[in-house]
Parts: sequence; structure tokens; C-alpha cells
Amino acid sequence: MKILGLLTGGLLVISLITGCSVMSQNIQDEALPSLPFKDLINHADQYKGQTAILGGYVVSVENLKQGSRMVAVQAPLGVGERPKSKDLSQGRLILTFKGFIDPEVFTRDRQITVGGSITGSSADNPGATYPYLAVQVEEIHLWPVEKPLPPDPFWYDDYWYPPYPWWGRPYWHHHR
Repeated sequence: MKILGLLTGGLLVISLITGCSVMSQNIQDEALPSLPFKDLINHADQYKGQTAILGGYVVSVENLKQGSRMVAVQAPLGVGERPKSKDLSQGRLILTFKGFIDPEVFTRDRQITVGGSITGSSADNPGATYPYLAVQVEEIHLWPVEKPLPPDPFWYDDYWYPPYPWWGRPYWHHHR
């Protein structure tokens, strides 16, 4: 009975981890299975018009009359479809949007996850200076900025070691 409980709990944890997505159910249902980014670039003509979920880090945003264009450093997706380190990048994403994208919000190095239709790649353009995949974005998720935790004051502060501030000395230091 105990093994059954552990197995059920483990399956629940796995389904919660893998089932969490920042993209809508429609995008998830239409999206290609996770493929290596280089395969998407090299065979973009085969995948044109199909939906993909990709992630990366914003490089630049440009607003045009007919929509917006964003360039991002591609990064593989991790838990919850959050981009992993950009050190793992295999190219760039050229993202086009139908509406306005605010460059003051989508600033350099912000993490994004997008879902949209593949429209081309650097394989279509022999003069490209870097490998890229072009995507017409249907949905975008901007990840919150991760703030580092401050060090634990109990372990890293000099509060517990001499010289103590007058109010912080242990009882035995006041009455010597």
C-alpha cells in the first residue's frame, strides 16, 4: 500500500512539472513536438506554417508600421517552458508580431517564451550571418526578472562575532 502511495505521488509530481505551460491549450495542441533547434533551422521549409513553442532572451525590439519585429537569442526550454541559459543557444529567433511590442518592457536579456508559426530560417537565406528561425508570433510570455536572494544574515553577518554593536551583545558580554 505504501508503494502505491509513493508511485501515485511521484506520478502526480511528474504530471505537475511536465503539465505546466505558459502557452494556451490551443498553442500546445497545435505545436510540433520538441525538436532540436538545428533541425528546425535546417528543415524550416518542411515545417513552414506549423506551430512551435520556443524560448530565448530579447536582443532588440523594432516597431514598424505593419507590426513589430523582435530578435532574440534562442535558448532551450526548461521546466514550465522557461528558457534555460543562453549559453546553450544554437542561434537566433526573428519574431514578428501583428501589434505593438513595447521596447521599454521587452528590454534586452529578458526571458521570453513564444508560440507561433514558422515562416522561414537562415537556410532560406544563404547570405545570413548567423543561424536563425523566423516565427510569426501568436502568443508571447514575458518571464519576471529573477532577483537573487540576499545572504542569510544569521550565517553571513558579523552580528554574532566581536565587536558587537552595543545593543547586540549577548548577555554575558554586558556583565563582565
